[in-house]
Amino acid sequence: VSLVAAAVAGGALGARHALETDHLAAIVTLVEGDTSCPGLVGASWGVGHTLPIAALGLSFLLLGVRLPASVTALFEGVVGIVLVYLGGRLLAGVLGYREHDHGTPPLHGHLRVGALSLGGGHVHLHGDSFLVGALHGLAGSGALVVALVAAAPDLPTGVAFLAAFGVGSVLTMAAASAVWGRTLDAGARRALRALAGVVGVGVGCLLLAEVAGLV
Repeated sequence: VSLVAAAVAGGALGARHALETDHLAAIVTLVEGDTSCPGLVGASWGVGHTLPIAALGLSFLLLGVRLPASVTALFEGVVGIVLVYLGGRLLAGVLGYREHDHGTPPLHGHLRVGALSLGGGHVHLHGDSFLVGALHGLAGSGALVVALVAAAPDLPTGVAFLAAFGVGSVLTMAAASAVWGRTLDAGARRALRALAGVVGVGVGCLLLAEVAGLV
């Protein structure tokens, strides 16, 4: 396999991989609250997603080992839980959880019940998307990408594949999150946020059901 062929395959797989249902479900819940520059949320996800795949793929290529199926199933379950949490958080926002600032850059939120305001934990949105991307990199089809890298005939081919995969996934997810952010700005924001929350919870529950062997 030539380096060019490996790079083309990696870039195409990265773009395709970024558009999987659970990845998009995470992004539509993470973009909320940062529509001023939504593409950075998707790019953060892409970087977080690529790093564990690169680290594991290259390590396994050099050591000649494979990622156990039980480990990938565990992380897929964690991804399901995170998606349910993100979707639930967004739905809570639709129902009365408000994110705002007090003149300083970090966003933080309070659950408002009448005049009562509960909670003040800071939310670093890009950090959230980076961590969710990293979890996705260790779960499900991310493990398949790791296996493909580990099966590369030599280190330069594996590196070319990984580099193009990372670029493809970062750019594709940045574009997808930018489009979603602009869609939120265009109108029907409350309904779209509610839809994104329902999608996040639904996809998360499906992942958990799959891990549990129910589907």
